[in-house]
Amino acid sequence: MNRRNSFGKKGFSLWRPFGKKGKRKKRKEPSEPVVHVSWRISAVAVVSLGLFVLLALRLWSIQVLNASSYKKNANQTVVRKVPIDPPRGLILTRTGQVLAGDVSEEVVTIKPAVGPSGNNWVALDPAGEANVAALLGIKESQINKDLNNVQNIPYQPVPIAYGVNQQDVLQVNEHPNEYPGIAVEQQYIRTYPQNSLASQVVGYVGQINASEYNKVAKTGIYSENDPTYGQTGLEAEYEKYLYGKPGYQLEEVNPAGNPVANIGITPPQAGDSIVLNMDYGLEKTLTNDLTQHLIALRNGQFGGQAFPAPSGAGVVINIHNGHVLAMVSVPGYNNNLWVGGISNAAYQNLVNTYGYPLNNYAIQSPNPPGSDFKLATATAALDDGLISPGYEFNDPGYYTVGNLTLHDAPGDHPGLITVVQALALSSDDFFYNIGAMFWQQQNAYGVTPIQNMAAKYGFGVPSGIDLPNVDNGQVDSPALRKILHKLAPAVYPDTYYEGDNMEMAFGQGETLITPLELANAYATFANGGTRYAPEMVNAIVTPSGKVEKIKPKVMDKVAYASQADYQAILAGFQGAVNNPIGTAYQDFTNFPFNRWEVAGKTGTATVRHGFPPTAWFVAFFGPVGNPEYAAAVEVSAGGYGTNGSAPVVRQIINYLMANPPPKVKY
Repeated sequence: MNRRNSFGKKGFSLWRPFGKKGKRKKRKEPSEPVVHVSWRISAVAVVSLGLFVLLALRLWSIQVLNASSYKKNANQTVVRKVPIDPPRGLILTRTGQVLAGDVSEEVVTIKPAVGPSGNNWVALDPAGEANVAALLGIKESQINKDLNNVQNIPYQPVPIAYGVNQQDVLQVNEHPNEYPGIAVEQQYIRTYPQNSLASQVVGYVGQINASEYNKVAKTGIYSENDPTYGQTGLEAEYEKYLYGKPGYQLEEVNPAGNPVANIGITPPQAGDSIVLNMDYGLEKTLTNDLTQHLIALRNGQFGGQAFPAPSGAGVVINIHNGHVLAMVSVPGYNNNLWVGGISNAAYQNLVNTYGYPLNNYAIQSPNPPGSDFKLATATAALDDGLISPGYEFNDPGYYTVGNLTLHDAPGDHPGLITVVQALALSSDDFFYNIGAMFWQQQNAYGVTPIQNMAAKYGFGVPSGIDLPNVDNGQVDSPALRKILHKLAPAVYPDTYYEGDNMEMAFGQGETLITPLELANAYATFANGGTRYAPEMVNAIVTPSGKVEKIKPKVMDKVAYASQADYQAILAGFQGAVNNPIGTAYQDFTNFPFNRWEVAGKTGTATVRHGFPPTAWFVAFFGPVGNPEYAAAVEVSAGGYGTNGSAPVVRQIINYLMANPPPKVKY
C-alpha cells in the first residue's frame, strides 16, 4: 500500500515496497531533498536530554550548593516602622481653662496578623485572644470585629478595651506568657472637659477621609486611617498646629509579615497649643443666659405670647482689635460624643434635636437683619450727601410708591423726624424713603451706594475670622437677583425694582447676615471706622514654650464725610437705649449710663409670612468715653428685638461691668 505524506503528490513515501524477488524497486529520485525521520527523533532526543541535564544541575545547585543561603533568606526578618499618633495640642481660653485636650489612658491592645485567606486580620496568637477575652469579659467575635475595623492602621496594635481597671492591667503585665500578643499601652484620647461649652467653636476630631488625606499626604505625618483629624471648628482650622509629629515603633517582622520582636521606639512629639481670646466666664454667662432666655420665650414670659425660639446665637467682640471674647450658639452638643467615633444612635439624636445643635448659628444660616441694617443705609445716605443730619422726613406710619404701600410697626406714626429719631425709634418709612431716593437718583449716586457701604462694614463679604465653614451672608442687589434667577428661575425673577431697593434699605428682601457680621459691623462704627478681622485665637504656643502672637488684621475702613454725620448716627443708636422713644428703652431702665455708655439697635426681621420674626439686638458699650465691646444676639422666631434679644445683651453688659476680661495668660 502506498501512502503519501503531507507534502502532496511529489512528496516522499514512508513505505518502500519490494518487488517479487525481494529487491527494492528503483524509482526516480525526487527533485526535493529527502529528510529522514530518524534524524528528527535523534535531534529531539538530544535537546530533551540537554534540558534534563540543565534542570538537574539547577536543582543540585539550589539544594546542595546554595541550600544554606536560601535557608537564611527564608528565615530572614525585616524591620517595619509602625506609626504612633502624637498627642494633640490643647485648646485653651485666655486664662488657661482647657476646652480640648488629650488624656493618657491605659488601653488593652492586640497585635494583628494576616489571616489564612490573606483578606482579613486575625489575632497574632489565638491563645492570647482567648485568654484576654475571658479576662475582660469580651467576646472573641467582638475582638475579631475590632481587628477588621477599616479605621485600623495595618500592623498597628488594635485597641480592644479602654479604661481597664488596675487589677486586669496587672494580670496582663505580670503574666505575658498567658497573654501572647496582648499589651497594655498608654494611648492619648481626645477629651473635652467643658462638655458642651463652645461646642461648635471648638469642634471635634474624627477619622481622616480620602479627600482630607490627599490634601495633607505630602506632609508625611498622617496615616490614611488617622482617627484624630480635625473635622470642625478650631480643631479643623488649626489642624496643622494641633496635630504634632507622630512617632514610630520599630519591630522585626518575619516573611509572613508578622512581628517577632520590638527593637526600638521614636517617641511622638506633641502638637502646639492654641490660646483663645475667649473669656471663659463671659462664654459661660452668655451660654446660660441665652439658653434660659429661649426657654422663657417658649413659655410666653414676655408679654404672654409664646414664641418657637428654636435657636439663638451671640457674639462679643473687642472693638479695638477684633478679638472674639465670646461666641455662643444654642442649642449646643457635648463634643465628647465624637471621642472614639460617635454612635449612629447618638448622631441621629443630634440631628433630630430641636434647634439642630450641629449648626453654629453665630457664623452660619444667615437671616434678614431687619432694622439693624440701617447702619449701612444711614451711613451711605449721609456720606454721599443724599441727606444731611438735619434732613426731616414726615413719617405718617406708612410709605407708598406706585401701587406698593409699606408700613411701620403697628402704632408708629411719628411725623417729622431726622435720621437721629429715625434710628432711635426705628422708623421703617424713613429708610424706605432713602431706598427710593437712591433708586430714583442713580445718575447721581450710582446703582448700589447702600450695598457698597454695607460691604465696607462687612455685610455679605468674608470677615476673615479663623473658623471654617463660615456663611458670608449677602446683600440684595440687581447682581444678586440675576444669580438667584439662574439658580431658581421659578422663584426669583430676573429683575430688581425700586420696591426691592426700598426693602433692602431696611434689611429685608434677600439681604441675609450672621450675628458675627452684625457685631463686627457695629464694632467698626464704634471704633471710628476700622473693620478688623474677628480673631478667635490670640496665640500659638509650642511644647517648648515659644509663643507666636496673632496680630490684628485690618480688613477695610469706613471714611465718614464729617464728624456731624458720625455724631448723628451715634446719637440715634444712643437714643435707642436711653431715650423714651427708643425701641430698647425699657430694656435699659435704671441702667447706670453715668458709668458706662451704651448705644444699640433693635432688629425685627420677617423670614417668611405667617411665621414669627427673627429677633436681633446689637450694641456697643464700655466705660464713658472709652467703649470697648460690641455684642450681637439673634433669636430665631423670637419676636421683636426688644423682647426677643435685647434682654440677653443687657445681661452681657452687666457681666462685663462687674467682670472685665482678664489679660491673656500668654
